[in-house]
Amino acid sequence: MKKIKITSTTAPEPGGWYSQAFRLDNLIFTAGVTAADPVTQKIVAPGDIKQQTAQVIKNMSAVLEAANSDLEHVIKTTVFISDINMFSEFNDVYKTFFPIDPPARSTIEVGKFNHGMVVEIEAIAIVRE
Repeated sequence: MKKIKITSTTAPEPGGWYSQAFRLDNLIFTAGVTAADPVTQKIVAPGDIKQQTAQVIKNMSAVLEAANSDLEHVIKTTVFISDINMFSEFNDVYKTFFPIDPPARSTIEVGKFNHGMVVEIEAIAIVRE
């Protein structure tokens, strides 16, 4: 099996020494996706879980598109939120992007992020057929 590095020019650049995603056969593994604006590279709506969740999933979608996939093909997400008390607000937005057969999901409270970030999501998806 050969791994293929996935890079999207319509998603934010990695904020550190990591790749946006890799494809292995028909599976795609994303890095943790943040709510950075793809143009400015700055976190949108510091402290606002709803706006950041929407931006994270839009950024994730851009990475998946670069790998010939999309949100409908996400099979697992791991969600990191700064405060579990914001889970309900997060979930309300998350459901709008995954309205039918949502992916398997784990959610972890991580405490404080930098720069007003409150949510990060990584995903495993399959390639569109």
